[in-house]
Order: sequence, then structure tokens, then C-alpha cells
Amino acid sequence: MVLVRSAPRGSEVAVCCQKAAAEGVRPGMPLVEAQALARGLSVAKYDPEGDRRALVKCAEACERFSPRVAIEEVAEPESLLLDVGNLEHLWGSEARLVGQVKKFFTRRGYLVRLGVADTVGAAWAATHFDEALTNNMEGAGESSKHSSFILPVESLRISEEAAGLLQELGIETVDQLKALPREGLVSRFGEKLLLRLDQLTGAGRELIEPRRPSAALEASHVLEEPTADRTVLLYVFEQLVEQLAGQLTSRDQGAVLLIGSFCSAGCTPQQFEVGLLQPSANARQLLELIELHLERVQLRSEVDRIELRAAVVGRLGERQGELFADCWPTDPHQLAVLVNRLGSRLGYESVLRAEPRASPVPERAVKWTAVLGKNKQALKQVTKRGHSSPQSSSVSIPARPLVLCSKPQAIEVEGVAPDGPPQFVWLEKRREQVIRCVGPERIETLWWRGPTVRRDYYRVTTESSRHFWIFERLVDQRWFLHGIFE
Repeated sequence: MVLVRSAPRGSEVAVCCQKAAAEGVRPGMPLVEAQALARGLSVAKYDPEGDRRALVKCAEACERFSPRVAIEEVAEPESLLLDVGNLEHLWGSEARLVGQVKKFFTRRGYLVRLGVADTVGAAWAATHFDEALTNNMEGAGESSKHSSFILPVESLRISEEAAGLLQELGIETVDQLKALPREGLVSRFGEKLLLRLDQLTGAGRELIEPRRPSAALEASHVLEEPTADRTVLLYVFEQLVEQLAGQLTSRDQGAVLLIGSFCSAGCTPQQFEVGLLQPSANARQLLELIELHLERVQLRSEVDRIELRAAVVGRLGERQGELFADCWPTDPHQLAVLVNRLGSRLGYESVLRAEPRASPVPERAVKWTAVLGKNKQALKQVTKRGHSSPQSSSVSIPARPLVLCSKPQAIEVEGVAPDGPPQFVWLEKRREQVIRCVGPERIETLWWRGPTVRRDYYRVTTESSRHFWIFERLVDQRWFLHGIFE
């Protein structure tokens, strides 16, 4: 059986069954060639839109088994994702639940493959690559845990190009991939590969977004008379925030991005956005941020309707109170409040944080990014991933100066030998003797990262008791000042 689609050179195979594939039929092959390879081949038209509509109907029907049903987010989806956590008691056991799902589809003429695992990635891999698991669903939960690491690299939901390159390098299974250094994988394949690996093993978070979203979190108020009085507008916002905070609290959610709208007759609604570092349902805090934004909004006309909507939300989570009131406060919630206020007062792009980058070159090891972004999609991704603590590392990092030059400054250095450590340096047109020198520390980039950087760094102390971080560029033996130890 093959499904065909139109192509410039005629009909070609879009999808083929296992029997046709065993006889040499492949997607993309001309239909005439496929019919020559497989005698008596059944042919039908490929209809991806019809398949999607059928998959949506199947997702609707599966809501009898789980309140969270989603369709995989790919160009041509073929899988349904069901969150069955904590539901086995309703069916007697997890195996009975799986059996009911399989019976439901079998009676309707579908041939299905089912997999149960602790993560979305492992369940997807089991249904696509673990034949033993899908044929014996009695031990679905345990089998998926033990078999996920002997699956091929294609089970990571990565592109065909990435999977082909891994196989060319001799990496065919997930456990072989896990044994490799993560830094090298990022530089060669990008972060997507590690994200998929973590989603398979459970180190990375991946949520099932329900196909049927919850009702919108919003509140609105129609004014009796149009007005531009800030006091009146703030009073109305206070009522709307109380309503919205109640809705958020009932769902155990907090606002990450608020959108307020001023509506006037005959005019386009005027909107403003309020971003938060952490999800919050605190009415007082939300109102304070809205008040700061109102100070910057220039109304185009009098307002007759006000709307407030939580465009992006996240789970509130639990916070433990302090045992002793006189302890020095280390609550990250207070930092979030401060960042929210600064962002509302100064603008989202004015509050920055240093974000580490996987680069051995010091000037490229950190980039500055906005703590509160106006990009809604980015906020959604942050909300999905949640806040994860940085992983600890046993690798010791050499001392780095507190002051780093934005661009290395050329200096003159004199040494005992051409390749030896520095003995004298010229700084600010003054010759100083080096009384202490630590190094060299070799920093060199990999060839596939672009232009090669090869440097030997030294920590030097001069006769004026100043501490500098200098390096020799090995390509042309020139010296540069890169940082100052205060």
C-alpha cells in the first residue's frame, strides 16, 4: 500500500507500508518505479489535511481517557499524546487503561502502536522503535524505562540530517550519545540535540499542552462616561486585578505577561504589556506594576472600556516561609519583585542579566540579555521549561579578572626568551617590571567554530602592585591586555 502525491515529473510515493518498503519502495520514488518493484501495489491519494482532521477527531475521542490530550507539534503529525499520570486507579491498572485505548481504536479499524513512559520523549520513542514494548503492553511502564537507552539515535525526534551525521561518526544508539561530552555535542549539533536527549531521559522538562485550552483569563469593565482621569482608570484596574487574581489562584497559576487595553469609540484599542520575572497572582504586586506602566502611557483619547488579560501564565509553585524573622533575607521572590519594578519603570530592554555561553574565548563567554522580554513566545518557552538550577560541575575554572576589557588592548612585552614568560610590560607609556607571573593558560578554539583563536594567558603582578591579565596571540606573537584584577 502506498500513498501518492503530485510532483513535477508525475505522481510519486509520499508514504509506503512496511511490506512495500521491504520490496524496495521508498518515499519520493516515482509511482511507475514503485509499481515495477512491487507487483499488485495498492495506490491511494495522499491527503495530509484529511489526515490531520481525522487525527483531531481521534484526539477529541481520547478525552474520555485523559483530560490532557495533545497532537504532536510537527509539520505532519501522526501521534497523539495523552497524560495518564495518576489515572490508573480509575481503570484498575495502567495496563488496563492501555488495553481500553487499544480496544477503542481497534474497533474503529485503526492499527495503533501504544507506549507508556515517564517522559513524552520515551513514550514516543517506544511507539516508533521498540517493537517488543508495543507488542507486550502488560509491562509497558517498566519496559520503557529499561529499553529507552538502547534505542537508535533516530528515536530522539531529531532531523534526518543530524541522525545521518551521528551515524557517520559511529554513534548509533542513545547510550553511545550519552557517553560523549555535552559541550562538544552543542558545538557540533546545536542545543536541539541535547534538549531532545534530556526530554527522553527526563533531565529536561516537556509538558503536554492540551488540545483544548482553558478559558481565557481576562476581565473587563465598561465605564458609564468616557474619561481620561488616571485616578478613575487606576481604580477600575484595581477591580479588574482582583477578579483576575481570583481566577489565577483558583487554577494555581500566576501571570507572566499581562496585556491591558484602553478602548475608545471609533478608535483602535490602545494596549500596554506588563511582564513578570516569575508567575504571580498577588493582586497588590500586579496593581503596582500596572500603575508604573500607566505613568508612561499617553492616552490618545478618552476611555470608555478597559480590558485586562493574562496572555501568558505559569504555575505558582510553593514557597516556604522563614523560620526566624531576623535571618538575612535570601528569598528569590524579592529579587523578582525588584526586577519587575525596574522593568516597568525603565523599560523591558533596560534590565539585563549576564548569560553564560559555551565559548572558551573570554570575550564571548558571556552575553547580555533582557531579563524581561516582550516576546510572548519566549515567555511561553520559559514558562514551559520552568526554572531549573544550574548543573554543578567538577571542572575547576581558573581565576578571572573582575574588570574585563571590552576589546583586548595591544601592549608591548619583553621576555627573557622569545617563548618565555613576560619580564617587562609597557602600560600607559610606562615600563614596569613583572615581579610575579602565573601561567601560561592556553585558550584555543576548535576548528569547526570558525576562525581559530590560540592564546597563552598570564596573570602578572608588576612593581606597582597592580595585577593584570595579559595574553600572547600565538598566531603572530603579539601581546594584549585583557583584564585587571582589582
